[in-house]
Amino acid sequence: MNAYSKQELSVIGESIAATHLINSGYAVVCRNFRQACGEIDLIVEKDQRLIFCEVKTRTSHYMEMALASVAYTKQKKISKTAQIYINQNPRFCNHIFRFDVLVVFYFSDTDTLSVHHFEDAFFPIVEN
Repeated sequence: MNAYSKQELSVIGESIAATHLINSGYAVVCRNFRQACGEIDLIVEKDQRLIFCEVKTRTSHYMEMALASVAYTKQKKISKTAQIYINQNPRFCNHIFRFDVLVVFYFSDTDTLSVHHFEDAFFPIVEN
């Protein structure tokens, strides 16, 4: 049984989520895109779609709590950051955009992880 710090577990969770997406036919375009307004954990592409992914890694296995942590304020930050990414990368302007959430559960007793992928987890929040 390994004892990981919260930071280590977060990095491991993002890597496992990226591997899961690659194995599902997605291409990773960018990891940890940071701007002053927020961060996007993973940006992937598949079938003319650009998908902005939030990854939540948890040691407590409560799906509702993990999903609830991607609340309105977080969605707003991700949406704004995604808009910046799109503006900086015009090659994706003809893509369809989507916002997914991946929840990674860590099981300390077996030192294993499981990934749950929620496509179209939320709609972008646009401010006027």
